Amino acid sequence: MSPKSRAGASKDEPQSAKKRAKKPASAATDEQDGPADERIRTLDFSQPTKFTTEIRRRISGAIEQFCEALSGRLTNELAVEVEFSVAEVDQHTWAAAKARLAADAVAVAIDAKAIERQMLLSVEQPLLLQALECLLGGQASQAPSERHLTDIDWVLARGFLDGIVAELSSAWNELGGPQLTRGEVDLEADAGVFAPVGEPTFAVTLSSRIDGRTGTMSLLIPWSAVEPVAESIRGGGGPPLAGDVRDPDALRRGLGRAQVLLRAEVGSAQMPIEQMLGLVPGALAELQGRAEDGVWLFAEGVLIGRGQPGRSGTRRAIKLHSTSQTPTRADTYAKLGRAELERARAHVDGRSESPEGRAILRSIFVRVWAELGRTHLSLKDAVELAPGALVELDQAADTPVELFVNGLCFANGTLVVTPDGGWGVQVSELV
Repeated sequence: MSPKSRAGASKDEPQSAKKRAKKPASAATDEQDGPADERIRTLDFSQPTKFTTEIRRRISGAIEQFCEALSGRLTNELAVEVEFSVAEVDQHTWAAAKARLAADAVAVAIDAKAIERQMLLSVEQPLLLQALECLLGGQASQAPSERHLTDIDWVLARGFLDGIVAELSSAWNELGGPQLTRGEVDLEADAGVFAPVGEPTFAVTLSSRIDGRTGTMSLLIPWSAVEPVAESIRGGGGPPLAGDVRDPDALRRGLGRAQVLLRAEVGSAQMPIEQMLGLVPGALAELQGRAEDGVWLFAEGVLIGRGQPGRSGTRRAIKLHSTSQTPTRADTYAKLGRAELERARAHVDGRSESPEGRAILRSIFVRVWAELGRTHLSLKDAVELAPGALVELDQAADTPVELFVNGLCFANGTLVVTPDGGWGVQVSELV
């Protein structure tokens, strides 16, 4: 970047430091209380949940494996073509998730006895009756949409449900979760599974096709069933992979589980270190890039996409609207340590200021950038991020945006949009 295009605020540019930001039509994140024209409306991508992006992704992957295994198992048991697939994955409160279940569905409690937690499986009657018709020697196409279940039906139904829970348990074990067993079965839509009405709940709707006939079942996983094993799920779960460590597939799996750092970078500016030191509380650091284009998402310094900033629950989040087609690295500069920063600040102190020192500070350029936040994700999940994906960051939605210079955090402040539609940070304090 040429000196003419650099952005920021310094003692030599008092008007830039005093520019006021305008409120955009849509933008990023509320930072701090302040004048109305400096606030940015938050885009809330969230639903009431504690499930992180990584946990949701891992559970969804396990459910996909469960569908594949269950399809094969029931194809053999029912002697007809059976196919299960994920129709919908969503997050709700427990009360909202239960309200979406069919009133006449068969409710199945799924017990994780090792941690004394439960999940709820809801199997709609058409699906169950299709399976029962096949088990009784008939055809799924002959099954009614509803009928009274006899004692024989219930015996067969429990065996059918045991098979479903067994396959679900295998998939859950792969995540590092405990063994799952079938609990109570009834037509009351809860099977004795209770949770607070506001409990964050991961809701999965599965569609089935048995000999051409369709059906539906749902799985509700309350946060209480995930929290005790959340660390195992984040880490990929399961025991270490067996076999030859030289196996290429084992190597790929191992690399896929490696954690990478993700950074949500708002924008950056190249400027003389003297100008950077002028970014004191109250100054406005103007950054390259337009607010309407969103922010950059980097994985270990490599650009992976661009997205709209907002929040998910109480945390900041990025919703990707595009991914990078070519591996592009962020601009890199020599690291700046805390001691070097303090010495540079001393040069602009009136007691030690000199023409020679100021000339040196004007000749040394640094890269200043702002970050919404950071998080860690497995390498496999990072490379599979696609437009529409939501990446939750570790930072709370109401924390200040951090300003960095050559890798060192030196200030924080409020994210704003400048009058010309660019990103800026109104500095609150130096760190």
